[in-house]
Amino acid sequence: MANIPYNGALLVYHAKVTLVHRRSDAVAIAELKVWQVPKCEAFPEGIKYSLFLVHKATGHVLVGYDNHKPKGHHIHVGDAEHVYVFINVEALLGEFWQMVEERGYLVK
Repeated sequence: MANIPYNGALLVYHAKVTLVHRRSDAVAIAELKVWQVPKCEAFPEGIKYSLFLVHKATGHVLVGYDNHKPKGHHIHVGDAEHVYVFINVEALLGEFWQMVEERGYLVK
């Protein structure tokens, strides 16, 4: 996939990975996207992201990190949402994968 800017957004990271739960063999899909965007009120860091782990059979969101407007930085854990304190992209990716691992999912 080419990193072609769209409306000022440049895709700088994309990964899509299949994972399996270590005990139940449930399958989940993790899709991670990070864009560089023009700095503005909605995206003061110049970063937009969407990182989600979804149960393949049900489509249920297990874990999600995103910063769409108007909500800003937040985490989805099951049906709950929590504010997320963004530090940088490296920390974001590390925290996402840590949460995935804590929920028992391993890369297939």
